[in-house]
Amino acid sequence: MNIVGRKDTYPFDIKEIRTRDIAMPRKITINLAIAELDRCYNIAGNLFYVWESPDVTSYVSIRINSTQQPAIEFRQMTGLITPFDKLYITTPAGQAGNLVLLIATEAPGLLSLIDNRSASITGLAGILAELQGVTAAGTFIGVTVGIAAVAVLAANPNRKACLIQALSTNTGRVFLGFANTVTAGGAPGIWFAELQPGQAFCVDDYRGPIFGIATAAAQVVGTGEW
Repeated sequence: MNIVGRKDTYPFDIKEIRTRDIAMPRKITINLAIAELDRCYNIAGNLFYVWESPDVTSYVSIRINSTQQPAIEFRQMTGLITPFDKLYITTPAGQAGNLVLLIATEAPGLLSLIDNRSASITGLAGILAELQGVTAAGTFIGVTVGIAAVAVLAANPNRKACLIQALSTNTGRVFLGFANTVTAGGAPGIWFAELQPGQAFCVDDYRGPIFGIATAAAQVVGTGEW
């Protein structure tokens, strides 16, 4: 940054803003619940920026100066510095809430946006919930496993963790796999965990299905997920 240059222009900049409205950002609030195609905003500037939106996935598509230009998707904390006299904004259907778009001139010379937020901040609540665990009871049930593969747990996109334990009075071993191709041991076999009577397996970062097969009929495992 040319510090000397900015000091030299500072008195002129102050004089200018006292006599006319320059560099001040304007705000457009877009209702995302109203679907629109290439709505024309006759507004000139050289900077626009998505300042607020309901979440990081909400977006609008913007064509700059002409409908012949490509539509670019803009989400929270994204924008563009380029001269424009029209913005054609498309609001896709299926969204809700308000998106706030800041419009400004004189960027970056007399105006720069300072936004120290990160897109990941919005997701911190989900991370915290994962670390804290759940307060509501999960599902739990016993499952009989025999010499043919059966589904011990179905896929669950909302699963945070699961536990599978072999009944202590089982007379055989239970082998776990990710598909119904799981085999009861062998060398090398198709399995990822072997449960002796009373042994358990748990995982907190897998949400897909788990299958089981046993070396004897009518073996039992307890399952729980939350």
